[in-house]
Amino acid sequence: MVNLAADSVKYSIPPTRFVSEPEVKAARILDLESSLPQLIDLSHMGIFVAEDEKKRFLGHVMGFVGDVESVTAEKQGWIFDLAVASEFRGRGVGRKLVETFLDFAKNAGFRFVGLLVTSSNTQAVNLYENLGFIEERKRMAKRLF
Repeated sequence: MVNLAADSVKYSIPPTRFVSEPEVKAARILDLESSLPQLIDLSHMGIFVAEDEKKRFLGHVMGFVGDVESVTAEKQGWIFDLAVASEFRGRGVGRKLVETFLDFAKNAGFRFVGLLVTSSNTQAVNLYENLGFIEERKRMAKRLF
């Protein structure tokens, strides 16, 4: 899962950033290797994987329920990682994974699920919009030099 997340992060590098793909992959691996061991056993954590009939790992979604939306203070689910192996992208794997997480959050009693997505990752933006996610805020950045 960590390697797939690191491979998939290339789709999330904003065009305003001057960071190489290897640097971003290394940062993602470090982030997940340090955080996942503490998160994986939490009851409010949802980690779902997709496999095909040959037991090939197709992708995963990771998130948790119990996040608090910063303005309204409403509790919500939060997807923090969705990754699908490149050869299986565009085949409905990501959709099924997100739908599985949405069911997890709904069954836990949550009315909302949030996430962040890089604006230039149009395939992911389209997936989330097709699943009914709407833009609530814009995260903005400015390059200083």
